[in-house]
Amino acid sequence: MRDSISKDNWNAAGLNAIHSAVSASDAVLVCLHGVRSTSPKHDDIVKLFSSLIRHRDGEENVNHLRRLVSMKNIVEYEQRLISQSEAVALSKHAERFLDWVRRLLPK
Repeated sequence: MRDSISKDNWNAAGLNAIHSAVSASDAVLVCLHGVRSTSPKHDDIVKLFSSLIRHRDGEENVNHLRRLVSMKNIVEYEQRLISQSEAVALSKHAERFLDWVRRLLPK
């Protein structure tokens, strides 16, 4: 994601941000609850994550995940390319979410 931003490759940066957050969500769900979303709809991972993660910072960070997942179809399937500002915003949401996940998971 960072490498793609440094190369002005906005779509790759956005897609990497989204996929890293989805993978991190899977890691948290498996590690802490022994479950993983098998739904093809990425919105479902947000619902599952939200229902299982009860943490003082949980809702704020679920919102980062929600914002990332909400852009998935735009980044992957729409004709238009995402803008620099969209890629940077997705990157920021991913960084915040991933930082929280690192603190949440056991060392």
